[in-house]
Amino acid sequence: MGITKTSVTVFLVIMLTISFSYCNVVAESVIEPEKYGPCTFICDNRRDNFACFSDCLSDIYPDGGHCVGNPARCCCIRK
Repeated sequence: MGITKTSVTVFLVIMLTISFSYCNVVAESVIEPEKYGPCTFICDNRRDNFACFSDCLSDIYPDGGHCVGNPARCCCIRK
């Protein structure tokens, strides 16, 4: 048939590369773990920094919270 090991190997490498490029592997953004407590919800137009600050104040975090990271999440500030 004329198919060599090299051409099969190249084909498999190309297929693996294409399949891995579609994987949605997102490295978690580095958030300073010692500064922030729990991250509760993803911030958007409806849930912004003010909503985040208010939610964290209502949950025993006197310094409130704000949206950090990518995608932005509401994280409460530890003392």
